[in-house]
Amino acid sequence: MQDGDLQQIIYLIILISVMVIGVSSRREMTLKKIIKYSLIWLGVAFGFIVLYAYRFEFGDFKNRISGEINPTSAQLNQRGQLVINISDDSHFYVKLLINKVPVLFMIDTGASDIMLSLKDANKIGINTRNLIFNRPYQTANGRSFGASILLKEVEISGIKFKDIYASVNEGDMGVALLGMSFLRRFSKYEFFQDRLVLTL
Repeated sequence: MQDGDLQQIIYLIILISVMVIGVSSRREMTLKKIIKYSLIWLGVAFGFIVLYAYRFEFGDFKNRISGEINPTSAQLNQRGQLVINISDDSHFYVKLLINKVPVLFMIDTGASDIMLSLKDANKIGINTRNLIFNRPYQTANGRSFGASILLKEVEISGIKFKDIYASVNEGDMGVALLGMSFLRRFSKYEFFQDRLVLTL
């Protein structure tokens, strides 16, 4: 318990005591009624204390429900962490705004960079005809080449990152990959059960 929490509890106890004294000073109030109303107010106070103590858990529960409804959106919890739920195919997907344009990514810790398809690159305004595909990559489909680009702005759940290097793959891609060059922007990332937690 922090000092601020203790001060609030003491203030609440004093407030309840003053209310009890005020009620007991009324002549028409019997001892039975005083005890009854005192217990009611103590129950209300206890309820507020419980809600305050479990405020983070209630917030996480809300984010969990939101994540189930929209699994490709990262939920910002009460601790300032981004939480992404696992999808039905056991992968983690998330939608990012690249230069204010939504792009769906699959999170891949085995990928070194953010990897965009030609289609996604065109979608966010990259002129792919001027790209030079000279960066070799080893993928599940074999060896391919990518072209380096600079993303001016990448946004995830309202959190913005500036000037992130990425690559455009010249080959076919089912979905864009979100690799380590982005995950390293966070102080920590960890897989917990069926969730990916990103700590700023």
